[in-house]
Amino acid sequence: LALCGLRNAAPVAARLEAHCWRSWVLGRHEEPPWGTWPAASLVYLSADAEATLDRIEAGDVLVIGGVVDHANVASRVGLARGVAEAHAVRTARLPLDGIVSVRKTSLTCLAVLQILANFAESGDWAAAVREAPALHCAPMRKYVVWH
Repeated sequence: LALCGLRNAAPVAARLEAHCWRSWVLGRHEEPPWGTWPAASLVYLSADAEATLDRIEAGDVLVIGGVVDHANVASRVGLARGVAEAHAVRTARLPLDGIVSVRKTSLTCLAVLQILANFAESGDWAAAVREAPALHCAPMRKYVVWH
């Protein structure tokens, strides 16, 4: 797990200070993901992506863009996908179809991390999604419809 683009993220870093983020065990990179890893290894996760993330390959670096798509502000929805495309980074969305419908344009970063961690453990997307605690708790549960 790593935070990238910190050089231009002073407001985010300031908010994270309240949560003692400097003591978190994770990588920290001044550059954005495309300046840190080879573009071919990056997969920018976006609810607006056309491709679906069916599997995770060894060497894939998954970029969670939820921080920029937050709050469903119309002018920001799809921003993550646009940033990825501008840097020639492939995009993908989580395979939620047939498992759950979310009446919100993007999941929280926590929900995405939980789903990815569950999938890494089980290899089963349906189980990974169903077992993500963030989808069963406020505020996300009011946006979730299970199939």
